[in-house]
Amino acid sequence: MPDASFEPTQRLHPTSWLFGVLTFVRQLIVPLIAAALFGSRSGTHLWLWAALIPLVAAAAWRQLFYRYGLGPTGLVIRDGIFFRNVRQIDYARIENIDTARGPLHRLLGVAELRVETSTGGKPEALIQVLGLRDAETLRQQVFAHRGETHTTAAPPPSEKCLLRLPASELVKFGLIDNRGMILVAGFFGLLQQTGALELWGAFLKARISSQAVDTLTTFAPLAQALLGFALLVALVLLVRVFSILLTLVTLHGFRLTRAGDDFRVRYGLATRVSLTLRARRIQAAYATETLLHRVFRRVSVRVDLAGGAATGQSSEEANIKIRWLAPLAEPAQARSLIAQALPDIDVARPLAWQPLAPGARRRIFVKICAAWSVSLLVLAALLRTWLPLALLVATAIISWWHAVMYVRYTRWALHEDALFFRRGWLTRRLAIMPRNRVQVVCVTSSPFDRRHRMAAVRVDTAGAAAQADQVRIPYLEAQVARELAAALYASAAKSELDTLSVPEDTSAPP
Repeated sequence: MPDASFEPTQRLHPTSWLFGVLTFVRQLIVPLIAAALFGSRSGTHLWLWAALIPLVAAAAWRQLFYRYGLGPTGLVIRDGIFFRNVRQIDYARIENIDTARGPLHRLLGVAELRVETSTGGKPEALIQVLGLRDAETLRQQVFAHRGETHTTAAPPPSEKCLLRLPASELVKFGLIDNRGMILVAGFFGLLQQTGALELWGAFLKARISSQAVDTLTTFAPLAQALLGFALLVALVLLVRVFSILLTLVTLHGFRLTRAGDDFRVRYGLATRVSLTLRARRIQAAYATETLLHRVFRRVSVRVDLAGGAATGQSSEEANIKIRWLAPLAEPAQARSLIAQALPDIDVARPLAWQPLAPGARRRIFVKICAAWSVSLLVLAALLRTWLPLALLVATAIISWWHAVMYVRYTRWALHEDALFFRRGWLTRRLAIMPRNRVQVVCVTSSPFDRRHRMAAVRVDTAGAAAQADQVRIPYLEAQVARELAAALYASAAKSELDTLSVPEDTSAPP
């Protein structure tokens, strides 16, 4: 509970009302544009704009009542106009304080602060906005109360640059990454909603001569095939171009440095993001290697922190939540970064990789074949033709190949300090999870698992990893799964016991 005797007195930056207004207007940007473009000529659409005046005034007025302060036991925030809301975030629960700065933030010399705790999900508090000096002072004082930073009399630790990505590396990452599909889908959606696609189709139809129509009709199958191939190539190229542009904007000037025990990441052109990856809060490391990664001989590395990302966030928040160690790096450099992020784990030693259960290959093959067979049967019934069933042989061959390759490349290894898990063959992912970070160990078995005497082991930390990077080892023999879970549970219990028996010394600087 908040300290009843403590009253927060610190104010936001004088320009904070402007960002509150912009946040509110951004939520209504679509109806505002619609009202401006498609409103009635009689001027009735102006009522929508007039209705914004009191709402914008309320948003600005709310910022004037926002107060924050550093209480005896936590960060205290008070907001609200008619209904006052006082929150206290205990210092012990605060894991990270990150900043995000858009073009207007940089112009005015301010920053937006995101206070995160180990509960994950959205930020525990969003302070919008503070001056740069006030933001850094707040961060230093919060962690000083935790005893996890140097005293104000000591000089700040010097930063050592570990990774800097030039534009050439960002272009490679843009080619590898597929986020351009989001922009392409949004672009075509905008064209469809505004009727531009229909206008373009009518324009092309009017421009095509009757002779060209006769030629297309004569060579209809070949023309359609060539047109479809050309459109597919154009779409792929468009997606890659948008991916490169998006990468150059979002990851512009990517720089990874180390200051003491903290890793600091800075990147962004339009929105400048500054993240702190505190080494003692790193829960796991993940390395991703797609087919294009292998073509460029690169790998992507990210980490999970206590209080990491969760589902249900906007695309901007999800992008900020990606804790990159290296969006793109050479394999040797990636191993070096992981070794620094997880100093207690020897990532260079040879690993005793363990395979999946002997029957895993057949189960994967049967599952994929069954899904393809049902899909082709439904398609054949809808089209009232048996032609889709001719693909059953091809799908069976592809399914068997996938099952063989997946089982070959999916392995796990348990050592005294960490759990290693790699999976996938076309897109290969490696997860490294320290055993003293394990919080939840779960053994699950479906009816099909029990029939084949198999089980799956799921391991969770406080990092709330993304769905694609969760450590879930499937198709294990039931006895092996139980033994693995017991070993992980024993190490997790020992780590928790050591934490409880050895209290943290906060009287001296680290």
